[in-house]
Amino acid sequence: MKNLPFPFLLGLFIFCSFTQPDQKVKTYELQNALDEGLVELLSVEHQGDKQLKIRVKNLHKRKDFKVHFKTGLQFASQDTSEQDQVIIRGRSVLVKAGKSVSPTFTTYCTQASNISPGPGSVFSLKKEANNKLMELASFLSSKRDMDYMIQQAVWVVTDDHDLRGLHDEDARKSLEVQEFVSNLTNKPLPEYTIRYKEAMEGQRAFTREAVMVFGIHRYELTEDGHFSCNIYNEEGELVQEVFKDMLQKKGQVRFTFKLKAWNLPKGRYVSRVFRDGEVFDEKWVNT
Repeated sequence: MKNLPFPFLLGLFIFCSFTQPDQKVKTYELQNALDEGLVELLSVEHQGDKQLKIRVKNLHKRKDFKVHFKTGLQFASQDTSEQDQVIIRGRSVLVKAGKSVSPTFTTYCTQASNISPGPGSVFSLKKEANNKLMELASFLSSKRDMDYMIQQAVWVVTDDHDLRGLHDEDARKSLEVQEFVSNLTNKPLPEYTIRYKEAMEGQRAFTREAVMVFGIHRYELTEDGHFSCNIYNEEGELVQEVFKDMLQKKGQVRFTFKLKAWNLPKGRYVSRVFRDGEVFDEKWVNT
């Protein structure tokens, strides 16, 4: 190439400069971008179905960059009767120079006694974040298909709930979340879990209305035997039969009983295991 004329080399350099732009696009945290005047937060609006749309404009005329919406970012409702929101899974979004973007994020409610927001509900960014909620969000960000448990875990941190709402059909996943939240909040692990009724948009988010209660019997047998299990109310009336004359082998026995609670009055209930007509084990739960 050393024999090529200088004007040709200069033209080639300029051409390469335009056809191969700088691949390094800077990333700014949303709050930092706002503080530095790089972006304008145009609107934060709920879309329904736990989706929050955040519209941001790049104020720079020539510079593209990414805005990072971090895990644990929190938003205050402009309607004080509605719940504030938190992003559990953050991500970065490219914003072209002079343009705006409107990414949507799945968010969870942070005020259990308020009503659930619906389409058109408006929010503002919170500058001061709840640090424990940030830590919880970071832990939960990798969890999938656990919407119910994630919401209940958020309310443990923001609304001082106990851990009985931390239920998932996957017992291993449940225990993992329960142990993390217990360590985070210094609250005891639950002896049983509850699936609560989920509110519709525009309704109070949490009413403590139990749909299903999940308890566990654990015991050791020195010999095989036939067992029955029933659930009773405090007056001793039978409310549900779990199983009858089931053969259980000697050794460690562990099984989950499920109390269908949606049509029962609130109160205390007991699951009793019988052998030869005598109570062998029992577990009390509250609905």
